[in-house]
Amino acid sequence: MEGTRKKNAISKSKLILMVLLAVLILIQLVRPQKNTAAIPAGKAFVDTFKVSEQVNAILAVSCYDCHSNNTDYPWYSEIQPMAWFMDKHIKDGKEKLNFDELPSYGSRRLNSKFTQITKQIEQDKMPLTSYLWMHEGARLSMEDKKLLVDYFNSLTDN
Repeated sequence: MEGTRKKNAISKSKLILMVLLAVLILIQLVRPQKNTAAIPAGKAFVDTFKVSEQVNAILAVSCYDCHSNNTDYPWYSEIQPMAWFMDKHIKDGKEKLNFDELPSYGSRRLNSKFTQITKQIEQDKMPLTSYLWMHEGARLSMEDKKLLVDYFNSLTDN
C-alpha cells in the first residue's frame, strides 16, 4: 500500500514536471515584436537639441533601451517569459518618454518632459533598479546625474 502511494506521488510529480516543461517550450514560440527602427536611437533628439557627446553617451547606456525606438537586446531577451517582461517594460517606458519623439513636441510639453526627466534623475528613480540588475554600467554616477540635470535644465524655459 505504502509503495503504491509513493509510485503515484512520483508519477504525479513527473507528470507535473513534463507539463511545465511542455508549457515552457511552447511559450518560446510566442514572441513580441522587437523595438527597432531605421534611425539610430536618439538621433533626432541629439540633432535637434545639440546634445554633447558626453551627455549622449550617458543617455545611450542608461536611457535609450527603454526610452527610444531602438533597444539593444541582450541574450536573455530571446527566452520567454523574459522577452514579454522586457516588451512590457519598453512599452511602458516609451509611453512615458520617448527621446525619438521629443523633437515633434511643442515647447510647453517639452518643458514638462525636461522637468520630469530632471526630477526622475534627482530622485534616483531612473534608471530603474530592475534594469540595473542586468545593466550595471547603466548606473548613474553623481557626475553623470549632475551633467544630465544641468543639460536638461538648460533646455527648459524657467
